[in-house]
Amino acid sequence: MGRWTEVAEGGADNFGKGQVSIQHKLNDSGFFTDEALADLIDSYPREYYMLNTMTKVGEERVWRNGDKGDLTGAEIVKAIHDGQVWMCLRRFDVVAPEYHQLIDDSFEELEDGNPELKTFKRESSLLISSPNARVFYHTDIPYICLWHLRGKKRVYLYDADSKTHLPDKTLEGVILRETEEEVAYDEAWDKEAQSVLLEPGQALSWELNAPHRVDNVEGLNVSITTEFFTPAAQRKYGVYYTNGYMRRHMGIEPKSTEIDGLGAYAKCAAALGIKKLGLLKGKERKMMCSFTMDKNDLTKIVDIPANEQWEIKQA
Repeated sequence: MGRWTEVAEGGADNFGKGQVSIQHKLNDSGFFTDEALADLIDSYPREYYMLNTMTKVGEERVWRNGDKGDLTGAEIVKAIHDGQVWMCLRRFDVVAPEYHQLIDDSFEELEDGNPELKTFKRESSLLISSPNARVFYHTDIPYICLWHLRGKKRVYLYDADSKTHLPDKTLEGVILRETEEEVAYDEAWDKEAQSVLLEPGQALSWELNAPHRVDNVEGLNVSITTEFFTPAAQRKYGVYYTNGYMRRHMGIEPKSTEIDGLGAYAKCAAALGIKKLGLLKGKERKMMCSFTMDKNDLTKIVDIPANEQWEIKQA
């Protein structure tokens, strides 16, 4: 057992491959009290945080982006506790080195338990969300490890290999940044989902690109989400990136999603070239600010008319 982590279900040798449960002691750091969270929020530059809510417009589920305006960190913590929003503080490595070191040390412990495990491009963000907040069905591009710190949340995991749950064309669109990470969902799929209740001191990692959704169950929820790649995950990214480009811009229907072999390496090289040439830069979806917080009633958001919304720039 390391200072911060202990691998439980799944085993250290499965981390970076499939589902693994971890026990951690990150709360012992003192970094996640209300006061510490408020101070951290106050220190965060605009280009490194996101404020979000999820609402239904008719039958459509909509992911919305907002701005905290001149609210203090303490007011934001209260607004999240009392309302229906969540905040993501991104890129510890740039903004909060002490938090970054905490997670980096934890990953080093996990890799010490499995010498074959090699992770890179690790980026951690702090998620602070309301007691009844929900994250709709979506997929992530890299591997995810969710370190839970406060409150309770239930994670529903779906089969990453099911072309019904996650069609190739849909995953390509997410990787190409044509859409945000939410994807088509059918409640009937819940019968096939695995449900995991996360409490403070528990962490969970799952299969690459596995679709999932999250319901907060109790209390202000605080978690760290760490994105990371392995060599296999990097190859899958390259293959799907190039397949998406071929399908959309060359009129070629991809015949393979294999991530091993010469074909896969050729597609990874092509993806690198496409990105360097900026061939898809103008195709990426813009993130527009559609609400602010009501300073006089922290449980409410203030809608911004469509013609007054602005693009949120993230570094």
